[in-house]
Amino acid sequence: MTKRTEFWTNFTSRDPREAATEAARLEADGWDGAVMVDSQAMYPEVWTYLATCAQATSRITLATGVTNPITRHPSVTAAAAASLQVISNGRAVLGIGRGDSALAYVGASPMPIARFEHYLEVLQTYLRGEMVSMEDAGSMLVDARIGFRDLAIESGPAGSSLKWLADYDVPKVPIESFSTGPKAIASSARVAETVVLGLAADINRVAWGVDLARTAAADAGKEVGVGCVVIAMPQEDIRIAREIVKPTVATMARFSVMNNKVIGPATDAQAQIMLKIAEVYDMNRHGEQAPQARVVTDEFVDQFAIVGSVDTCVDRLSEFMDLGLARMTLVMPYTRTPEVAHSYKLLVNEVLPRLRAS
Repeated sequence: MTKRTEFWTNFTSRDPREAATEAARLEADGWDGAVMVDSQAMYPEVWTYLATCAQATSRITLATGVTNPITRHPSVTAAAAASLQVISNGRAVLGIGRGDSALAYVGASPMPIARFEHYLEVLQTYLRGEMVSMEDAGSMLVDARIGFRDLAIESGPAGSSLKWLADYDVPKVPIESFSTGPKAIASSARVAETVVLGLAADINRVAWGVDLARTAAADAGKEVGVGCVVIAMPQEDIRIAREIVKPTVATMARFSVMNNKVIGPATDAQAQIMLKIAEVYDMNRHGEQAPQARVVTDEFVDQFAIVGSVDTCVDRLSEFMDLGLARMTLVMPYTRTPEVAHSYKLLVNEVLPRLRAS
């Protein structure tokens, strides 16, 4: 029997004092999981936020959406994820990507793919409670003097591990890797439990990514779950939906044009808009009405997001479910307006019940 597609969404409050209330609401609304951004200059500390959510819920899965491999050592990330796993009684997922806004706000660029794959391997080792060599652990420290010569100890540990993790009978925290390009998708499929595709809501692009992930995993002798992130905004008036999602569409499309090179299948018209987004993108207004949103056309929105009537949203989301996706994360904007609230109610009360009944 084919496992049903899970439906996740994102936390939208930037106030950690609201985390518990929002988490309880998302759980009551029937979402299978929820993710919180890890971008220290733009949002509250993610692990504190998710720990608060865990204590206010009992069923919903909680994940970083996403953390990165540069601002934290893998032992620190693994310890945080494993702690959330203990607090939540097994409902934690470690979502990670090569880095974006969290790095931009400290003047850095994403980690190269080869190093990222090795980081994932080390992270998996920590999460399994196994030993990481001191050479590997030390090589991932920034500006540290390697060795024990300046410590007042007679002997030091032979390797690096989460020694405390063995005290708790919880499942290993699964890793899901957010990926867009073919190399990142393949490397993630070899190491992570799930690959989450950031290819927008174009079915041809997502099908391309699904095939890449499953082929890479099979070549590595394993299976991998595949999910995707899409923007879904049901509205009776499609014009309202389009205007709401344009900033988020621009942000998501930018992942497919890193290094000013279009990634994945795209028409000439789509490629021109993605390149223009990269050219004018203002990180100071990440995800907001900014120059990048103004270059997004209605046609582009209709292709890269799911907007329109409830029937339209159900039909388009069903196409993605037919790909056998493990889950879909339906992204909601961070702006809180009556129009966004209305779309959310349509999603929860009409769209999701019909998808789950199909």
